[in-house]
Amino acid sequence: MMVVDATLISIKVVLIAVITTFILTLIAVWGIGLNKHKSIRSLDFIFLLPLFIPPSAIGYLILIILGKNGWIGRFLNQNFNLSIIFTLSAAVIAGIMVSIPIMYQSIKSAITSVDEDIINAARVFGASEWVIWLKIILPLSINGILNGILLSFARAFGEFGATILVAGNIPGKTQTLPMAMYYAIENNNTEMATQILLIILIVAIFLMSLYKTLMMRLSH
Repeated sequence: MMVVDATLISIKVVLIAVITTFILTLIAVWGIGLNKHKSIRSLDFIFLLPLFIPPSAIGYLILIILGKNGWIGRFLNQNFNLSIIFTLSAAVIAGIMVSIPIMYQSIKSAITSVDEDIINAARVFGASEWVIWLKIILPLSINGILNGILLSFARAFGEFGATILVAGNIPGKTQTLPMAMYYAIENNNTEMATQILLIILIVAIFLMSLYKTLMMRLSH
């Protein structure tokens, strides 16, 4: 039962994290791409920074901000009696933090590689920036977008370092598959660890197959 719960929690956390990351990335790429001001373009730094920070440090940073003594955490607790740390929401936030650099870089690279001549031609024919974004840029970037989603899914699915600090390892509540494997190994439960390993390998092979298919599409 613990393995089933951990699998369902992992799927829930990853799906919410990836969907949120995708939305945030599209907004960021669109906003930064349209704005030529250097201070706005420097926001690239914020989205890419988590890629160069160890997951445990990301988890500690989340604790500093959202913990009961953090400036956001204290505000939520005092005004709404709301605590994020050691909840499913904390696991989702950790997933977002570790996956957003991958999503952002993949989608940004795909979008910026769209031929400017096509975009300029659409402008000449009177297409608005919004129409160009929806009808031209996004469809032509679809392979790169799918690649970003897939890689972000894989990164969020395997997240451990940040998650264990901010969400803990609470069975049936915040325990994801990596957490459950840690628990099984720590308690010398070989059968449970093997079951989790098989699930992780199946997911990994499936994601790798999708990734190879996307790479083949990109090469043509």
